[in-house]
Amino acid sequence: MREKMRSVLRIASYCGHSNICIGAFGVGPIFRNPVGEVAKMWRKLLFEDEEFRGVFTDVVFAIESNPGGSTAKDGLSDLEVFKEEFDPSVIFPTRYR
Repeated sequence: MREKMRSVLRIASYCGHSNICIGAFGVGPIFRNPVGEVAKMWRKLLFEDEEFRGVFTDVVFAIESNPGGSTAKDGLSDLEVFKEEFDPSVIFPTRYR
């Protein structure tokens, strides 16, 4: 899965796209991929991977917001899981001395 995600980002980057809209990658009631794992993989690729960090200006995830499609164990909707994973405090943690 991570390599498929990486391929999508490579193609977009190679074609010079700085704004991208990414599909759900199997999140939801049909394929039922674990939403938390999918969101975490996207976050790590976009913000921690040397190849993609800072490449994209705007990233939009096309995810349904209805809770009926949730694959999260804690009852959150797929959209809520992505919102939590991409919360600025998760991406840019504050460290106090």
